[in-house]
Amino acid sequence: MDSFLMNNKICSVNIIPYEDKCGLRDDGTYLICYRGWNVDFHYDDKEILDATISEEGPYIIRFESSPFPTFGKDIEIVKEYLQEKLGIRDFLYYDPDRDEDSYVNF
Repeated sequence: MDSFLMNNKICSVNIIPYEDKCGLRDDGTYLICYRGWNVDFHYDDKEILDATISEEGPYIIRFESSPFPTFGKDIEIVKEYLQEKLGIRDFLYYDPDRDEDSYVNF
């Protein structure tokens, strides 16, 4: 677990690799295999936000909800941390109210 300072408090970041396989074939291989990392943010010992980085797009992070209510004006600190630590270049969050594409770039 890694961390950075935000609002004079420590925000911990837990990065966990995942592998999701589906379509088991007769020979024991899988039709599709997704790999990447789940990123959990913890603040004051509570999980506050989840995100995912796919192996297919290792420079893109997708938050499961808008990070603005959680991080507010400190969103730039979070982005800087992710850029330096993980090499992230594109930041997206899921917006269920959008019709065309569900992820919004911020």
